[in-house]
Amino acid sequence: MTAPEQELQLHQQPDAPRNSPPAETGNPLKDAIEAEVLAMLRFAWSRGLSLPADVGQRINSLDAAVQGPSGGMGVGLPLAALAELHADLARAVAPAMPITLLLMENPLNQKGWRAIAGPIDNLRRLMIAAVAFMLLFIGISLCSSLNAETMRGDIYNLNGPQQMVVMIFLLSAAGIGGTFQALFTAHRYAANANYDPHYDSSYWILIALGLVAGLLLSVLVPVNIEGTESPTLAKPVLALLGGFSASLVYRILQRLVDTLDSLFQPHPSSK
Repeated sequence: MTAPEQELQLHQQPDAPRNSPPAETGNPLKDAIEAEVLAMLRFAWSRGLSLPADVGQRINSLDAAVQGPSGGMGVGLPLAALAELHADLARAVAPAMPITLLLMENPLNQKGWRAIAGPIDNLRRLMIAAVAFMLLFIGISLCSSLNAETMRGDIYNLNGPQQMVVMIFLLSAAGIGGTFQALFTAHRYAANANYDPHYDSSYWILIALGLVAGLLLSVLVPVNIEGTESPTLAKPVLALLGGFSASLVYRILQRLVDTLDSLFQPHPSSK
């Protein structure tokens, strides 16, 4: 090697460590398990839950493994040991779920208006949807086109604006029922600390099904208008019930389909 090449190599050597990747990189799986372990420990200790007898000793081992500049609980600890501790703690805090406990500890959700609506983002969105449907219900009820005469009418004898007002009114009633059902279901899971955020979309699907079911019940199901004491309340009540229990409407439609299908099935004796 010539002298210029040796000098060039000496000048490049100090820059090599700066351009090289860090010696130690984080493990996303370990970080996720570590965060849930800490959340379960805080939950169990704050409520005085009994933990397995060897958990204290294992936590001391974890604390000893933390000694170092990186300061993570899982540093130097085998992933299998951390996962075993996670499983033991999950059994101890059941029916609470680790992912729910971690979600409810988010510091961003414990300050300001977020704390009023709870720590779960999807519950806040459902509450906003419920308030929006209620405001729509109140606002459209103040419209002059919505009266006893238009509520007695159907889709065949109402003009365009009147029909639109009635449809929006019925959809708002169905939306109130759907959001009530979704919020009530999600609240039970949140109260038991086993709310699973992976099913966030199912609550919105439930509301969409409620809108369809409420509209079907209130518009397509014939109502004995003359025989009711409050004929103008029949359709909104049907919309509210359909929005609250979309599964009931599904079972009714499925039963009708099964009945019609049985009429066209060949008789066993004819085979």
